[in-house]
Amino acid sequence: MVSVRDDTRGRIPFALLGVLLLVSSLTLAPTFVSEPAPSETAVERALNQATAETQVAVRDGVSTAGRQAAANPVVTPADTPTGRVLNGSTAFRDSLRIRAYLRVADRLERVTGRSGDVTVTASLPTVSNASDLRAAKRRVSVERAGPNETAMRATVENIVLTVRRNGAVVSTRRVSPTVVVPNQALMLHDQVSTYQTRLNNGLDKPGLSQRMTARLYPMAWARGYAQYGGAGVENVVANRHVSLATNGALLGVQRSTFGRSDPAGRRALTEATAMTGIEDVVRGSRGSAVSSDVLDQADYKPVSETPPRPKSTASPSPGDSMTIGVNETADTAFRSVTEPSALNETLEDAYTVEVALEVDEHRLGGGPPGKPASPGSEWTLVADRTTTSVEAVGNASGGVATPDGWHRLETFSRTVERQYTRTAVWQNGSVRRRTTVSSTARYRVTVAVVGRHHGRSVAPNRSIRTAHDASASPLNGSNLADVEPKAMDRLVGHAGGRDETAERVVDDSLGRTEATVTADRPPELHEWVYRDLMALREPIRNTTVTVERGRVGTFETNPPRELRERVAQRRADLAAVPDTYDSTAQKARAAARLTYLNAVLTELDRQASVRDSNRKRVDAQLTERTEGSLRALRKGLTARETRVPRSRPVPVGPAGPVRTRVDTQTPYLTLAELNESRYRALDGSEHPLVARNANVFTVPYGDAADAVVGGAFEGGDRVRLATAANALAAANETLEDESSATLASERDALQREVEAANEELTTTLWLAVSQHTEAEQGESKAIVTEALSPWDTPAARALALTNGSAQERVAHVAGARLNLTRVERDRLRLTLFSVDTPATRPTLESTNGTASAVRSVAKDELSKALANAGEQKVQQFAKKRLGTDKLPAGLPLAPPVTPWYATANIWWVTVKGEYARFAVSASHGPPREPGARTTYARDGHNVTLDVDDDGSTERLGTADRVSFSADTGVVVVVPPKPRGVGDKGGTAVEESSGWPHAGT
Repeated sequence: MVSVRDDTRGRIPFALLGVLLLVSSLTLAPTFVSEPAPSETAVERALNQATAETQVAVRDGVSTAGRQAAANPVVTPADTPTGRVLNGSTAFRDSLRIRAYLRVADRLERVTGRSGDVTVTASLPTVSNASDLRAAKRRVSVERAGPNETAMRATVENIVLTVRRNGAVVSTRRVSPTVVVPNQALMLHDQVSTYQTRLNNGLDKPGLSQRMTARLYPMAWARGYAQYGGAGVENVVANRHVSLATNGALLGVQRSTFGRSDPAGRRALTEATAMTGIEDVVRGSRGSAVSSDVLDQADYKPVSETPPRPKSTASPSPGDSMTIGVNETADTAFRSVTEPSALNETLEDAYTVEVALEVDEHRLGGGPPGKPASPGSEWTLVADRTTTSVEAVGNASGGVATPDGWHRLETFSRTVERQYTRTAVWQNGSVRRRTTVSSTARYRVTVAVVGRHHGRSVAPNRSIRTAHDASASPLNGSNLADVEPKAMDRLVGHAGGRDETAERVVDDSLGRTEATVTADRPPELHEWVYRDLMALREPIRNTTVTVERGRVGTFETNPPRELRERVAQRRADLAAVPDTYDSTAQKARAAARLTYLNAVLTELDRQASVRDSNRKRVDAQLTERTEGSLRALRKGLTARETRVPRSRPVPVGPAGPVRTRVDTQTPYLTLAELNESRYRALDGSEHPLVARNANVFTVPYGDAADAVVGGAFEGGDRVRLATAANALAAANETLEDESSATLASERDALQREVEAANEELTTTLWLAVSQHTEAEQGESKAIVTEALSPWDTPAARALALTNGSAQERVAHVAGARLNLTRVERDRLRLTLFSVDTPATRPTLESTNGTASAVRSVAKDELSKALANAGEQKVQQFAKKRLGTDKLPAGLPLAPPVTPWYATANIWWVTVKGEYARFAVSASHGPPREPGARTTYARDGHNVTLDVDDDGSTERLGTADRVSFSADTGVVVVVPPKPRGVGDKGGTAVEESSGWPHAGT
């Protein structure tokens, strides 16, 4: 559809123009008698013809300009007079407007309308400098139009139509045609801009990072769990996997942006997937080392551009749940509350009650005497003093009120006389005389010894039904029956006895009226309560919470804190405190249970604080070793779960569906170096893709992981015995198949350190047996020797000593040989597990040296296997593995002083890439070329244009290449085992060739 918007400024109406032309013709008639006057119809015909041709010229010029601008898009303006005409934020649209102006101006030169001697021409001002070019740009506007905005609308303002008669200008008209052309230049430019934006979006927006994350997670978890299960996986996430995930993600973003992806890229991805699978079989070999025969025999299927979704439940995903229990924390708290002095204090508090004296004093008669008589009228009183004495003179009967919540233990009454003697001193001159008077007051004093079952115990203060019934205790003990005599002794005996206590009441000298008294405890009480706590320990151990595996690895959840909340919720049920105690022993049982539960809650609190501290340390390690953070890692985990649309619907234009086609060079952005002999668009030697892949907690445990667990180890030059033992086991397995003097030497040095650590631990074990049983030292050594006999190699014994199996067997053997009771065996077991010896940590240097030597031998043997170029040989070697799978890696969560419930590892990946040429074409070309396509291509070349028609071109800008930088983090969490999960190839940071510069 074409419309013409006439500019009516200063315009003369056709009727008036006709009149003027007629008048001027008549005026000039004497001069031009032989020529007929022009008619109004001739002018209109000429103008109509010129207007129609102008519309065609504008349409043709805009279409041509759109194709040319798309073929050579200006993304960044040049720093030239011509380039500065373009606005930096709208460089492509400005360049399109300039091209449209110049193309239309060129075509207008051929526009002519003629009728008789009247001619009409069309024109735009010529461009001779930058100022003219800026004015020209302002005359043209472009925008997307049509259904789904697949076409382009353009308006060229103020085209001048000049009317001439016999060469003389008689009038002008200005028109501003608007045309809509089926050209997708603007659509393609916007789509490519959107594509590049999505490639550079962070993890919080849809794009490359999110799709790359979605592809890496299932790959990393599948390989991580395969490694954990013992498969020959050297590097869980290698750069070859990063390259594969990146290219798959790039195709996915293409599909979601353009509706289609590069078919050559899809084919290349399929081939790369097959090659990566072969490389994974041989654990890290270079693709060039794999023979073409092996590749041809590979059985692979085409890959999808969307993130793969695991069909098997064999390997968990980050969103799967894992169950974490209190487990060994119950033992840690149990040790603290059942240690003899601690348990004794708890039970003593339960048998401790409050006692007090309640008294009633009633005067029966008598009282203080009056003033003694004066010796005479001349005597003056100079002193007056009264002395008293009290004496219990007999028993009495009486009562005293008992306060609420208290009960009477003993009551007695006495009659007490208080003797008064009042002496007056009189003076007459220098003579003094005394006069005396005496009297007696009689009192009835009742004293009650009362008590209540309050004390220091954590058990609630509730009544004890049989508190003072000695026969009612379940342990045949005294219950609280001995509290009464003890209270009498503490309060009454301390005051001098019953008579003196009554006397003290009268003379107000009774000092201590309150005290606490601890009753005798049955001999069986300790073991009875211990057995009860053992029964309680099991449900506490089995208290669990369910958390997502991925969120455990990103420290988004705090399992110890969640466990604490769960135990706190169950505290009342687990304590099982009755409304009324049947006996004091039952109160002691409740006190021990509550003390134990409080200890569990306190220990879980401590572990939660440690995890918070570890979270900060992990974040610091990520920042120090990568460009990542836990916050970004959590974004990646969320992005993995975000459902990204597979594709964009195909837009429908005026002539039907507008299908795009993507054509890239290189279609697969490889980490290898390429040159123009492979792809013409390349500029010399280039790296289309570069990657940096950092594994934070690498083998062996003793670098970043030690920095996280912090105060668990003194110094950074030591590793856990379990770590050293696994490295030693890997060396032994490797030396069984291959000889290596270097490895043997490193192995021997590490073995000596492991043996020394084993000896230190063995000594602490038999000392614990000797100290906590009746066994002599010789018998204790024999028990430990027998218990450790199944583990006859240093590595195996070290692992048994560190994973608890050795301690379990020592407790079992000691129990059998010493006839230990169930309680005694349990106490010994817990004591054995509490052994902590700083001297049992081998050096990091020996552990690292052995691990490096194992890897070196394995790689040498791999090279030999590949040199034979046989798939069967490669497969046999992959199964043999030479012990490298036993090397430990990862961050334990969270030993050594808390239960180890998982091992985590983190990979932070950064990729940078650049297409040498990125082209997108749409299915509608100009109307005169059926089936033609509009192609938008960016290849980094300069864009030039002859704007002033002087025969030389001026530089407008550059068609910047499509480039990107994206990063993501992946966390893998596996169950607790010494081998853990992580890259075991010996390189914590894998940087591809050319890093960090991609492209030219």
